[in-house]
Amino acid sequence: MLRWQEFGQAWWAEARKKMKNAAVFLDALACECLHWNGGAPSILDAGATCIKELSAFEAVPKNVKKGVFISSTAWHGTNYKILETLIRNSNLEYCVIITSAHLSVHHLFLWGSREGNESEVLQKIEEDVLEWMGNLNYTVEVFSYPLSTLHPTRETILIPSARLTEPLLTSDLGYLNEQLLLFSKVDAPTVRSINELTYANLPLESQVQVRQLVNNLNQLIQHINGKDDIFTVGPFSRILGTELDALTAAKTRRKTATNKVSVILVDRLLDLASATESSSDNLYDRLLHTLGRLHEYSNDVEINMTTEPQGDLTTAPGCLAPQMDWNEGLEMMDHLFHDSQEQAMEWFTTMLKDSLEDTNDLDKLGDLISHCNKNWDYIERFTHLYQIGYALWRTQENHKATRMNVLEGIRKSLIEAFDGESPSPLIQVLQLLKTRKDSNLSLDDILVLLVHIYSLAGEKREILFPLDLEDRLKSIIAEIFVNECDSLSNTLQDFVGMPVDEVRAHRAAQKIVEQLHCISGYRSHMKRYKNLYQRKNSAMPVECTSFLQQLVEDLFDPSLGDNPDLEHKSGGLKDLLKTGFSLFVNVRKPKPVDNPIVILYVCGGIRPDEVKLIRDLFRQKSPSHKVLIASSHFISAHDAIHHILKKTVSN
Repeated sequence: MLRWQEFGQAWWAEARKKMKNAAVFLDALACECLHWNGGAPSILDAGATCIKELSAFEAVPKNVKKGVFISSTAWHGTNYKILETLIRNSNLEYCVIITSAHLSVHHLFLWGSREGNESEVLQKIEEDVLEWMGNLNYTVEVFSYPLSTLHPTRETILIPSARLTEPLLTSDLGYLNEQLLLFSKVDAPTVRSINELTYANLPLESQVQVRQLVNNLNQLIQHINGKDDIFTVGPFSRILGTELDALTAAKTRRKTATNKVSVILVDRLLDLASATESSSDNLYDRLLHTLGRLHEYSNDVEINMTTEPQGDLTTAPGCLAPQMDWNEGLEMMDHLFHDSQEQAMEWFTTMLKDSLEDTNDLDKLGDLISHCNKNWDYIERFTHLYQIGYALWRTQENHKATRMNVLEGIRKSLIEAFDGESPSPLIQVLQLLKTRKDSNLSLDDILVLLVHIYSLAGEKREILFPLDLEDRLKSIIAEIFVNECDSLSNTLQDFVGMPVDEVRAHRAAQKIVEQLHCISGYRSHMKRYKNLYQRKNSAMPVECTSFLQQLVEDLFDPSLGDNPDLEHKSGGLKDLLKTGFSLFVNVRKPKPVDNPIVILYVCGGIRPDEVKLIRDLFRQKSPSHKVLIASSHFISAHDAIHHILKKTVSN
């Protein structure tokens, strides 16, 4: 049986062996991974004296002689300066330096080459730290441990350090070509299309992100002794697939690996329509939309555990991540992800009732939660169950849940206008912008709807959204920027620039519409997946089918020949000979379902309800196949607007 979650747990167990009597410092993304792999208690149980953020505003306690420093990225730039500051201002005699970045990533930063002598990297970091400690006889250990994953369910893995490794839009090409002109050692040709992009066209920071992600994927495949066939859908995934295929460590692994694995890499930008839906029958997705994130980078939610003022007491927020009993915790997470909302609510209510005494007359979730409040013995025994129950109770009367229902109703109304007979959906959007306050909607909410309909429209954008209506859209958005600048969200204020004037407002509105055009055009090179909606006949409403659903269903369609949008990465002499032989003989190309294990990685984030969709489709189509659904992070509908509010690829 494949136990993906053991990958992260095993490496954290190795790291904890180094923590006895040490002050432990972690960056934000490392903290996020730790949160899902035992949490802070596991580090304290390992003998750590304290846990602190890897920050220049922190300090090593003066009485501590040992320090452990963990970075989710390469030791370079800002975090390396922070490390130097912390060590120089301490009395440390023993330092353990851990990075989740592969040593080849450090080599790329330091010497500009993809591959190199890993011992050189270790030696340089060790020499630097000894200098900062002020005594060459002190002890330094440097490790590259892949502490980079978290596992919310048995079939799901997230790699938070890959959040910024996401597909690029056509609007990013100007910046990329400028960087090529400035830093290329030879005359580099201008990149005119996203589909022409290669690894060599990316700026150094993006190259580092790609290298880190492909190394993480390689380490994960190595964990199951996997021999991979790589498939890609989308221009950015093509770059990832090419790099993973050519990775020296991956080539070495394939020589002796025995478990056949298909790796499918998919660009998120192929379908932002599914990412911006406001309804879900998935409870985890619902919780993500109605409760705040635990912190900026979190894939977990913050649960307010107080029902009344606590005076001077501070109550820590609850969360959904399992901490101790992983088997029991993952069972609960499976219900949150894979049951319908009604089924999951019923299951958790029954579990709470069965775990409490004298509750025969209590059937409602709220009554059960009230019954166990301040029952500290119970809360200590059933901490995870209690927190999840509390979260579900909190969402029952949540104002955000009401707003999401309103947005979903509007979204469905906009889709009805895709029937080819109704007026443009933009007419409804223009009216919404004028009356949004009556419905308690924000400008951010309207932008989410715009991302949704533009991604859905695809190549039919010019028909559905006439230029005159787009001009009116830009004018109204610019007017809102000027007249309501003080009430704009922080994200919008950063995008427009402060103080807001008419020039900045119109420039920002123009940029938003241009980005929407790029999103619409992202599937233009597709042959099979151009459309995410259809209307079978005039008596039927418009039906939407997500890209991921179409892709997975096609994997198991025996009547479908070679999928023109699913590219197979062929590497090595054996595959080249096969390719040449196929010119003369009809040789069937490999398909992802030829292998019993499939890893499907969505580059740019995934919705929890998409996790359920993919798992359910695999179980329906072929129960014998094992699937791992992977991405960098969970996204909500509002996360998608960053695609229209980012200024360049460097942001």
